[in-house]
Amino acid sequence: MTLPRPEIAPPRPWHFPRVARGQLSNGTALHSYHLPGQQIIVAHLVLEVPLSAEPRSREGVATITGRCLDEGTRQHGGVEFAELLETEGAGFGIDVGLSGLQAVLDVPARRLDRAFELFAEAVIAPALAAEDVDRGVQLRLAEIEQGRVNSASRAGTEFRRAVYAPGSRAARRSGGEPDTVGEVTAADVAAFHTERFGPARTTLIVAGDLTGVDLDSLTERVFGGWRNDDQQVCDPRPVRPAAPAAVLIDRPGAVQADLRLGGFGVDRNDPRWADLTVAGYAMGGAFLSRLNKVLREERGYTYGVRLVFNPLRSGGSYAVQGSFRTDVLVEAVSQARLLLEVADHPFDADEVNDAVSYLTGVSPLRFATAAGVAAQAGSQVLAGLRPDYLDQSLAALREVTPASATQAYQSVVALDAASLVVVGDADVLAEPLRALGYPDLVVVEN
Repeated sequence: MTLPRPEIAPPRPWHFPRVARGQLSNGTALHSYHLPGQQIIVAHLVLEVPLSAEPRSREGVATITGRCLDEGTRQHGGVEFAELLETEGAGFGIDVGLSGLQAVLDVPARRLDRAFELFAEAVIAPALAAEDVDRGVQLRLAEIEQGRVNSASRAGTEFRRAVYAPGSRAARRSGGEPDTVGEVTAADVAAFHTERFGPARTTLIVAGDLTGVDLDSLTERVFGGWRNDDQQVCDPRPVRPAAPAAVLIDRPGAVQADLRLGGFGVDRNDPRWADLTVAGYAMGGAFLSRLNKVLREERGYTYGVRLVFNPLRSGGSYAVQGSFRTDVLVEAVSQARLLLEVADHPFDADEVNDAVSYLTGVSPLRFATAAGVAAQAGSQVLAGLRPDYLDQSLAALREVTPASATQAYQSVVALDAASLVVVGDADVLAEPLRALGYPDLVVVEN
């Protein structure tokens, strides 16, 4: 039996789910997304507490505070609190970024009421016990040490230091440096929670099937009484670029080297962002992008190489990143620099059409779940973007042309202002890199 081949129709119009906006009596903003059929409710409590609010000598205290929230509350000890969450089938998480913190809850819709009470309890009245803080500090110190011995992680850390101005919070690890994390105490964590956690500049995002849920009443009951007269608020500090640098982190005998080549970039509020997104996909975002096609497919230098644009709330960075065999690293840098120049090889219509088709077509898949919708909504709040940002962004993508993509790319990707960071064998790489055009290359012991 031969079945007829189904007809393939053009994709239907799609838009990011519509938000219903409200406000609790204490000033906390409420953004809800009704998603029929999504029986797992996901909530993000977004606190606009930038990492620049941390005391300089205690950087990392925001991360430690966040990680201690579900280690027990003033009402329930750590084990008891974990068991209560488990009974409700709920999961609790925390995300700490440069612009703020997000506490995350996911729970079956039928268990929402009790899980929300526990969610609020963890954020508003955590125990922040000394033993939990000490364990969090030791865990964070171990993570830092692990990152130091991981070549790709070390390259990313050093690249931030090379791109962002000295003294900028963005130039240092989000979770703090060893000398600051090691000084964090339970008193520091308690003080940070008291000073920075509160309803001011806080947004509660709820996504999922809200059929039959009186969300206004529920959120007012569990969060509306939250008060903190001592709460301090501050704006994220602007991020400034550093002077271009070339750094080689020595890994004696390493057969592989990790590369970061890039510089200061722009954020998503920049009118060039859609054009840059398309250009970045064509240059180093797709499997057969220009960089990957040459450096991986044709030359076999790497398993994969990408061009990544990393927007912050203000400013950002761009970087070519990948791991290469030590014996071909210098040639890979040389080829990458040639490929990054587009004056004689502007982006063409096929590249732009492929990028736009992918970037607009993948959105319905990325945001098919409550978790995807809530995560995007939370990131938009911390980036200072409007709730309708994604729809506006998709519309802007469809207006990108080869000329506009090329022009935007050239205005941002400036190799004469780019920094180079390599983690690899200095005995093999230092002099060839200097000869390639980095005479001021600084070699740093690992």
